[in-house]
Amino acid sequence: MTTNRSLPVSKHFRLQQLADGIYAAIHQSGGGAICNAGIVDLGDRTLVFDTFVAPHPAQDLRAAAEALIGRPVNAVVNSHDHNDHIWGNQAFGPEADIVSTETTRRLIVTTGGIEDLDVYMADVEARLEVTLARLQASTDEGERCEHALWADEYRSILASRSILRVRVPNITFSGRMAFHGTARSAELLELAGHTASDAVLLLPQDGIAFVSDLLFVECHPYLADGDPGALLHALQAISRLAPRLVVPGHGPVGTADSLAQMEQYVHTLDGLARQMADAGEAEETIDALPTPKPYDGWLVASFFRANLHFLYRRHLQLQGAQPA
Repeated sequence: MTTNRSLPVSKHFRLQQLADGIYAAIHQSGGGAICNAGIVDLGDRTLVFDTFVAPHPAQDLRAAAEALIGRPVNAVVNSHDHNDHIWGNQAFGPEADIVSTETTRRLIVTTGGIEDLDVYMADVEARLEVTLARLQASTDEGERCEHALWADEYRSILASRSILRVRVPNITFSGRMAFHGTARSAELLELAGHTASDAVLLLPQDGIAFVSDLLFVECHPYLADGDPGALLHALQAISRLAPRLVVPGHGPVGTADSLAQMEQYVHTLDGLARQMADAGEAEETIDALPTPKPYDGWLVASFFRANLHFLYRRHLQLQGAQPA
């Protein structure tokens, strides 16, 4: 990592200053961060939100936080249990507490981050080889961008394979947790929807929210590990807080309009899946459906059909649970 006259520079992410002492670290194409993260100066302590998919990009995140704020990182928040947000935990020293909800900690202990680390490591080289072959064969720009993103993830993990260990949160909370610093206060709010437990970092004095994978911007979200109804409730709860800036788990920094667009995405796909299930259409027809506007230009287009398959099966299950 290098430092220019304004902000530290990393090949893994791009820093964006949102307010005095508040920074978003946005994944950079070709880098190994994969998800977004945040750095917050509380005045007497430094807080980091999420740690990327592997230790090497997380080391740059830690160095950036120390260069920007001028002190060690004191607390790291894991927003949820998915590996692209937690496998960088070990890059932060013992002076940094790892904070998550109680449910997220339990899931991390159980799975090590959505996929068992040993299982993931056993076939990551094969995944990279297949992905690179698909990247070379594809002529569609959207497909190429998606394959390149997965290749970035696999390369990032392979680069850290010899050292990567799952560091488990040592402080947990349920519902709400507050940090009161000399410059600002921050609040963690437990919601759900992307997973069984998603932590949102609220900075009320600044009108900023770090919401992780409850929001994707210009990118198809991944719905199949959560609950679409709970996700809609979470998005509405965040909207009621009226943040002026919202940092998603993936994609550029958004606004209140981004939350509304994510809500509409869930409604649109859920309605389409319900219509298909109610009409008795075969699930296989999903694979031939074109991606509707305005989502046809979003990244990770494969999630569109994966989400529809998930929602279609969910509606079939709900139909089966209803009395005749």
